[in-house]
Amino acid sequence: MTQIRRKSFMVTSSLQHKFLATTIIYSFIIVFLFIIAVVFPDVVQMMDESLSPEARSSAADKLIGKNVWLWPAAIALIIMLGLHSFFEFRRITGPLYRFRWVYEQIENGKLPLPVKLRKNDYLIEDGEAINKMLISLVGKLSIIRQETAEAINSFGEVEDPANQNNQWSASQIELLKAHREHLERLSAAVQFFEVPEKPQI
Repeated sequence: MTQIRRKSFMVTSSLQHKFLATTIIYSFIIVFLFIIAVVFPDVVQMMDESLSPEARSSAADKLIGKNVWLWPAAIALIIMLGLHSFFEFRRITGPLYRFRWVYEQIENGKLPLPVKLRKNDYLIEDGEAINKMLISLVGKLSIIRQETAEAINSFGEVEDPANQNNQWSASQIELLKAHREHLERLSAAVQFFEVPEKPQI
């Protein structure tokens, strides 16, 4: 199976959109509170008419001086928080992307093994649980296939003499045919699932 790849910086899910939106909102809130905490004392001094003009002018100069570095620092902080959160979210959305792909493959009748996550991804235990589930499913599926094939062969040993024996009634012959059809449908249902020899995700 061809290895599934995706772009490293692509936003691929609504979940990731929600995470990014939440991060940006929180970043703006944090920066807003930070700016208020920094400039509020100077604004209070500027608005305090009981202070001397020199003191109020000094507070205004401080406020202007802070604006030189405050807004670039705020923008840089928002960018850093956004980038950090984006890369952290990738460690969650990456595994979820792979899990969703596995579910779609199973729905289409394919059983991919194993689910491979990146070294620093989260949800490693969930990936291991999915791998154990798939291994168990493949094992049970192999047993069902083998037992179904043996059942069809065994049924043939009963069916052939019955077809050659005139003592069997028409209803009994029809019943045998119905049982064969059930077994063949079961075999077809089991064959719906495909297990690649060296699957890779």
